[in-house]
Amino acid sequence: MVVGVAAPVVWAGGGAENAIVIIDPTNPASLYVGNYYVQARNIPPQNILYLSPQAASFAAFAGFQKEALLGTAGNRAILEHIDFVVIAPHGAFYVPARDLVSDGCSSVTRFSASSAFTMSFIAEDVLRGASSSTRRNHYFSVTAPQAFDSSIRFRNGTGSRADDAERYFIGALLGYDGERGNTIEETIAMIDRAVAADGTHPDGTFYYMKTTDPLRSGPRENNFSRAIEMILELGGQAEQIDDVLPLGRHDGLGVMTGWASPDIDGGDFTLLPGAMGDHLTSYAATFDTSGQTKLSRWIVKGAAGSYGTVEEPCNYPGKFPHPFFHVWYYAGLTLGEAGLRSLGYVPFQVLSYGDPLTQPFAYLPMVTVPDFPEETVSGTIALTPEATTDRPNGAIAGFDLLVGGVLHGQAGPGESLLLDTTALPDGPNDVRVIAYETGTVRNQGRFLGTLNVSNSGKIIGLSLSPRTGDRSSILLATIDGGGGPVREVRLMHNERVLASGTGFPMLAAFRAEALGAGVSRVYAVADYLDGSSALSSAREVTIDYANPPSTQPDTAPPVAYGYTRRVPRNRPILVELPAFDPDDPNLTYEIIAPPAQAAIEGGGLSRLLKPNPAARGADAFTFRAFGNGTASNVATVTLEYGAYVPCEEIDKYKTRCRNNKVKVVVIFSTYDNETARLAVAVDGVQHTADVVNRKAKLILSNQPLGDHVVELLDPPNCREPAVVTCGG
Repeated sequence: MVVGVAAPVVWAGGGAENAIVIIDPTNPASLYVGNYYVQARNIPPQNILYLSPQAASFAAFAGFQKEALLGTAGNRAILEHIDFVVIAPHGAFYVPARDLVSDGCSSVTRFSASSAFTMSFIAEDVLRGASSSTRRNHYFSVTAPQAFDSSIRFRNGTGSRADDAERYFIGALLGYDGERGNTIEETIAMIDRAVAADGTHPDGTFYYMKTTDPLRSGPRENNFSRAIEMILELGGQAEQIDDVLPLGRHDGLGVMTGWASPDIDGGDFTLLPGAMGDHLTSYAATFDTSGQTKLSRWIVKGAAGSYGTVEEPCNYPGKFPHPFFHVWYYAGLTLGEAGLRSLGYVPFQVLSYGDPLTQPFAYLPMVTVPDFPEETVSGTIALTPEATTDRPNGAIAGFDLLVGGVLHGQAGPGESLLLDTTALPDGPNDVRVIAYETGTVRNQGRFLGTLNVSNSGKIIGLSLSPRTGDRSSILLATIDGGGGPVREVRLMHNERVLASGTGFPMLAAFRAEALGAGVSRVYAVADYLDGSSALSSAREVTIDYANPPSTQPDTAPPVAYGYTRRVPRNRPILVELPAFDPDDPNLTYEIIAPPAQAAIEGGGLSRLLKPNPAARGADAFTFRAFGNGTASNVATVTLEYGAYVPCEEIDKYKTRCRNNKVKVVVIFSTYDNETARLAVAVDGVQHTADVVNRKAKLILSNQPLGDHVVELLDPPNCREPAVVTCGG
């Protein structure tokens, strides 16, 4: 059987495709660690956002960072499968949040940097100020492990459609490089250990420490025995020791203790790669006070992650990882999933620290695609994936096909995936086939390939010189190509524009500091006048962290680059202001003429564009850069909005399945929306239908038996996802 969609959407199990990485483009440490993590985890370029995670208040965070995350991911068509928000070090570990959450013991004035993103879907409710610090985390459970999925609303540990069910992300701060945090080298070493640990099933012991401190040991120790029993039942090893640390033990898979200032650095014990350690105390993640041992010491000791609070939380058990953390971790969940599933309350003050994708106890499926083409392809092709798992009595549930980070289809075991390559740019396209297991843990494995496409005969090439350097280096890019006249050529790094032009050859200089230290992949994109587009192969650049750039005597004005930014779902989206100055690395920017149908917020080289509710068609704004006090040219950023229809103009919305045909019908109340295009996702794959005579109709034939999830994407936020059943 050959299908485009063959299984309900199950985005879970914790892989690179499920993570967004947030990097501060103005922070050298953030760029370096972010680049390293992206390379180590093979995060898709579409999953990287460049913005400062810092905010003056949680209200400011909700208006900028949260909107940038949800809107940009939505416009890139990846939001539906993003579960983790991984934050590179950026000089902050909390967001001010005074007078939003009540607590009968101690005032809540801070949210952790990770939890601010975790709460993205409930941010507006939190801002109403009616939450208690004991507000239930609905993903929490002591019943069974359950793979996390941000597209699911949880209630009492399971998916639910109840009004009080809630959605979350799993936020995590990779490291804090300020005082009492971790050095860049320590964070990078942690990333190496975490990645190497995945799927290794290390032999060792989980240690539960019962100390003589009733305030810090007492909240959790009553659940130690049951957690140990469950780990033993799963075939693992766990032990309770009446001490602060497991001294003399060198097989630590995890340590859970309660003590204000344990001597983690000096203790004679060893943590194995992938371990989690925490010590329930008030100031473990309060880096701006010297009191008590910081969770950063667990990372130095060898842990992949830890948990602690960013201010005095009082010792409510629900504010700290439950002893079942290690049970869920050993069952195969990622560190981030096990962490959030073990926190009884919404983690307002709790900092998730380390690599949340770590999964040493996962059974990672082995995936192949025997018919993956080595030759150049065109038209529609079929891919038939195969996968196996080493899990005892395990089985493969299905496969997801991603191209350029975007979901293009799903299939069950033994089925093939159809891919219409005419919807892709010519050139090398990144293809990922993800296999996921049956059961509740949903571990993933993946096939990675490059699909060379040629439907329009377009070919472009990119050369860079030099390919190595330090932070003061200046690189020169040359882009050449053929296949007809071009409208725009862009030099790209992780979905952000570095430079642009309007023809071949295009030459552009840019600073290594713009990429950041570490290994980066730079590529080119060309849009042609005939409506086609093409990609170049990516080129790796390796930049040393040494020799930061400094301002030199002025020899030439800056050059600012305009480009086209598509806003297909009319949600907020990040826009960059690319510019280059050979003498001044510290450019400033000015918006000259704002867009007519949107507002622009923020400062620096990364801004947030917020379209008006009725924005559609074409728009533009202009900007210029200043270096050494000299102004650049005025550059134009052209905006292309998707067809948007206000929710109130929807008169009827129907979806059903009959005779194995999924049918979606939307009828509008006016004729004002003629030629607009409706966007609907069925099982996570987007389809479109034109509006004709007030009606848009989509019919998908030959759908498999069973449930299918139907979501109205454009117009957005108008209807909740619906489930229709074929053959029921």
